[in-house]
Amino acid sequence: MLAHWRRFLVPIGLLVLALALAILVASPLDAGKVITARITTFSGTSEDGSLQEALDAAIHAAAGAAPGADRQTVWRVTRISGLSGGIKPAKRVVVTVEAHW
Repeated sequence: MLAHWRRFLVPIGLLVLALALAILVASPLDAGKVITARITTFSGTSEDGSLQEALDAAIHAAAGAAPGADRQTVWRVTRISGLSGGIKPAKRVVVTVEAHW
């Protein structure tokens, strides 16, 4: 009966050893390091009613605030608003972006 159990102990031991090695290799060596991004809001305005002009102004403002020489900026549009009509027709468009670097 003991010989019967020995036949299963060797493969189970090898499996446990392989799993332990896989976990050791897969875990990062520098697990304590946390990278955070600074998220800031920027707006751009167009008095001519141009969505593209307002978006370009917001992105330009975000890129100008980015630190470093590379100035690579990740952004997304969070709000688009505008004003139209009136006695003197207004065509204001405001685009707000969230950016981080």
